[in-house]
Amino acid sequence: MSKEHPGMRNLLNQLYRDQKTALELVRKRSPDPGFELAVRRLFGDNPERGKTVRIGNREFIYSNPKKNLVSFLPAQWQGELDKARDVWSGCENWWAGYPLIAWVEMQADDDRATWCLKLTAEVGPISNHKIRKGFIRAIKVAASANGLERIQFSDGAANKGRIYSRFFRDNSIVVSDIYNADLVKRRFVELIASFEREFELIANVIPQSLKPA
Repeated sequence: MSKEHPGMRNLLNQLYRDQKTALELVRKRSPDPGFELAVRRLFGDNPERGKTVRIGNREFIYSNPKKNLVSFLPAQWQGELDKARDVWSGCENWWAGYPLIAWVEMQADDDRATWCLKLTAEVGPISNHKIRKGFIRAIKVAASANGLERIQFSDGAANKGRIYSRFFRDNSIVVSDIYNADLVKRRFVELIASFEREFELIANVIPQSLKPA
């Protein structure tokens, strides 16, 4: 049996070290640290579900975190939804248990050269299709009447069988340094503040359309 050539062994060891170093750099350059720290500074360390925090001029109810994502409800939305508790059957196990949810997520473009924070809002699986359809229609009408073009549903969002319908557009903000938690936090707050009118409109629509059956 031939012995392994020392030069080959050295080459393999060097390749292993190079790959290990590259993998460690990728791991260390994950966006998680900056985003997760920013979320902790906004919502607190290990916040309990249902915790109320103030971001900008509005209070929000913390829901839960996922990878590069944190979900919440504007407190005004939850207050209005609580008045129509028997309407949102079907949403008990969805996000915070309400027919609406919002979240901010850290995302990258295809080549991972540019990162941004994206604010998403979604109407969920209300089991009563008539109520769900009416709610989406009421949001559309109110948004159009108030010139809020960033509230738009995709075609067929209210069709029977659809259970998840997102409706915010032009809803991202670039983060130049995703490892700078202070910057991520500032951009998070700026993004939330830029949707102040949209948050308010949805809160006003809820009591008009999600009425107790």
